[in-house]
Amino acid sequence: MSVAASPERKCPIIALASTKGGVGKTTLAYVLATEMTRRLASKGTPGMPGAGRVTCIDADPNRTLAQVLRLTDDRLIVCVESDSDRLLTDLREAQLESDLVIIDLEGTANQAMLYAAGKSDLVLVPAQPSRFDVVEAVKTIGVVRKAADLVGREIAHRVVLSRTPVLRQRVSDHSRSQFVRAGLPLLPVELVQRAAFQSMTYTGKPPWRQDGGGPAAANVTSLTDAVLSIIGLHSPTGLHSARLVAANEAHETARPRAIAARPDVRPVT
Repeated sequence: MSVAASPERKCPIIALASTKGGVGKTTLAYVLATEMTRRLASKGTPGMPGAGRVTCIDADPNRTLAQVLRLTDDRLIVCVESDSDRLLTDLREAQLESDLVIIDLEGTANQAMLYAAGKSDLVLVPAQPSRFDVVEAVKTIGVVRKAADLVGREIAHRVVLSRTPVLRQRVSDHSRSQFVRAGLPLLPVELVQRAAFQSMTYTGKPPWRQDGGGPAAANVTSLTDAVLSIIGLHSPTGLHSARLVAANEAHETARPRAIAARPDVRPVT
């Protein structure tokens, strides 16, 4: 998939969905958003034209993603609080103004999940390595397949194992085999259980900005690469963080703080 460099271009949409709460949707949405803005900080990154903006649509009534994003100081991330009534409109607007849209959905099968899946280029289904999460992942992907039938196209989807132990354990391997036997495609990179992922919800700092967050940051880099390869976008990895930070600061200085008049559409502060 290519992103056309025109005013009417539509950027990719990634939805984070699960019929079960507490599986790591918000964590995954946050690390993808912050990693992508890190890479897009320098305008004109190959394959990703535009201002480098990532729009996160928080369609979960708990607004967990919106809360943690407000702790960051990354003005390339725009947070939109939405619901099933406004979701389609918010998506249309976000696609015209962003390089990537990430949707964090409520942990239940509802109309918003169906809408989001139908509009998405990729649906990620976070799941922990347990039998219960296998069952819920089957339900979630069932919704994705219904959406695909409604819109008349295939919708890429992957289960993302989250909060897996750093050291592989027998129970985790057994869970992985259950996902495979259920016919659920797995993302080849898991989100490992690390302290950096927990502390970022308190500090607003992604792993690459935390002291000692190197292993978690490397995990996020690999996971983001895997996600981008599915939606057909390629963003360079291994870029020098100092150059990215400098470019980000320059962009922030030039960019107006007011993103929109709506009170529920705000740059993250």
